[in-house]
Amino acid sequence: MKYQEVISGFQTSINTGLKALFEGYGQKLFGFSVTHFHIDEDEGYDVLYKTMETVGKVITRYDFSSENHFANWLFKIHKNNILQLLRRKRSKEQEFQIVDLNDWEKEAKELEDYEFKLESFKPVIEQISSINPYDNSSRTSKLFLAMQKALQQLSEVERELLLLRMNNYSYDEIAVMLNIENNQLKVKFIRAKAKLQKKTLEFLNDTHNETK
Repeated sequence: MKYQEVISGFQTSINTGLKALFEGYGQKLFGFSVTHFHIDEDEGYDVLYKTMETVGKVITRYDFSSENHFANWLFKIHKNNILQLLRRKRSKEQEFQIVDLNDWEKEAKELEDYEFKLESFKPVIEQISSINPYDNSSRTSKLFLAMQKALQQLSEVERELLLLRMNNYSYDEIAVMLNIENNQLKVKFIRAKAKLQKKTLEFLNDTHNETK
């Protein structure tokens, strides 16, 4: 079994383990990257090497009961690395934009579950709207930190869906990547986006009230 050879290799030495991992799974991991996420070959190899590095650091902490168990764990690490790459690409290609107040209200009210009153958040929104999107310090701003906290409140699928849509992947493409029915994705996206907006504002509002 391939996974047992990989584990045995890492027990021998890091180089032996990496060699076994590359020979057993390298081509599949690379193909998964360029086929499903449409990244170029150089990026595909960069992600592959990142995954191999990650596996080498943590594999000894886990016990695997089968080939499927190992493969699912391995591909989850790999997919996370791909999504990190897409996130970095987006941060370089697009400016950090503040969503318009009216857009937030409209999107949040498309589903009653996430309807919320924005009036109480107006001071916060006015404060964060002045942030210069080209200012690197915005990465450590209260807004950025609040969004980071809000993202952690979403499910893994919600985070992946938001990231992929922000990178202009179609719902058809995302359905294949996430193995979700296409007819469910638009509603899931609206829910996830409204949820992110609401939680971001809640975190900001808490911070704003603490500094009064």
